[in-house]
Amino acid sequence: MLRFRNFSTFTTIHNFNYLGVPINPRRWFLSPQPSYGAFMSGIRNLSALTTSASTSRVLNLHIVAETFSEEPEYGTSPFFRDSQLNQAVIVKHRFRSDEAYLVPKGGPIGTKIIFPLDRSDLRVGGQFIFVDETGYKDALMNVLGYRVDDFEHDLETLQLLNKLPSLDPFLVREQLRRHNRFPADCYFSISPADTARMLKFTETEMYPLIRLAFGEGSSDINPDLVGRLANALLSTNADTRLEPLRLTLGLEGIQFRDGIFSWRGFIFYKWQFSENMATLSKIASEMDSIKIKGRPDRVSRDLAADLKKVIRDNIRATATNCSRVLALYDDAFLDLVQRGHTAAFRKFLLDAPMLFVDLGHMMGMVSHIVSYWRYRFRSAEKGGIDIEEYLDILREFALGLAPRR
Repeated sequence: MLRFRNFSTFTTIHNFNYLGVPINPRRWFLSPQPSYGAFMSGIRNLSALTTSASTSRVLNLHIVAETFSEEPEYGTSPFFRDSQLNQAVIVKHRFRSDEAYLVPKGGPIGTKIIFPLDRSDLRVGGQFIFVDETGYKDALMNVLGYRVDDFEHDLETLQLLNKLPSLDPFLVREQLRRHNRFPADCYFSISPADTARMLKFTETEMYPLIRLAFGEGSSDINPDLVGRLANALLSTNADTRLEPLRLTLGLEGIQFRDGIFSWRGFIFYKWQFSENMATLSKIASEMDSIKIKGRPDRVSRDLAADLKKVIRDNIRATATNCSRVLALYDDAFLDLVQRGHTAAFRKFLLDAPMLFVDLGHMMGMVSHIVSYWRYRFRSAEKGGIDIEEYLDILREFALGLAPRR
């Protein structure tokens, strides 16, 4: 008999999956139905998650499969060797207090693997499991039908993802390449939601080079042309629309593809930096105005004050470090558009991915802190927050923003 334990919109299933196959505990990620009442805070429709979530939080292999499955390199250079896992949705998830037991040795951020129940209709929902959750290997192999020795490569890839603070494609690609994994380019794209949000920023960033490539020094460039090229740069494939820029940069074949990927990465990180650092500075001042339930003792108050000081110091250090790396790109780009030093910019783009690891770690934590602060303290405005929970959040932020060793 199936045994269910209900938690609002999702159900923990013991012993059997939805087909009746024996399996360790897993959960259903369900879309809301009108008769089920309110949707649980923090749990969203799977179709909405795959279309509106940020690039840093979601690796959407389902959309990659829908878009590129007919392309030869999709099959010859897959992200995961297992076809079902290669169509999953991977999500960075901050554990709630009632979820901490699931991954006893994990940190505050985990990696969730979601398998859509119906790939043609994501509104149906999906099953999910966390990397390193108790019994997760057995559960995963039961779902996918693999023995341990057949599955080691994909398990290692999941561990590489689990070590990252975010899933942005530039950080993920460099992490995998450092471990001799080379999935096709189609697996490393910016989410549709982020592409729409950063389009204007990209147009502004690209304009000086577009003027150099098309306008022969003129400032009279058709805005539609700028928009089309910005869209082309943000797309996964470096297509013929970027041919004039390829000629300007003097790049050929795979070097052009890698150079465009690097350029896209720096524009992505510059956009993230401009979007999040102002908010992060605002958080530094808002920390003192959070309403705490009851009357915390002196030890707790002193600890909170110490942690807030560490966070503010780390925010300044993170801003300085990110600015320093991004300035390398700005200087190289300025050298190109003002002095025509094409070779130097070309070399910079091809060498740049080594910078994505540190930059991606810093911006991943910044993005997580900003989004979680907005979510958590929007709901805490009326009732306040317990001091122990607040201290846990401050500890996590202080550690997350600390310099990497």
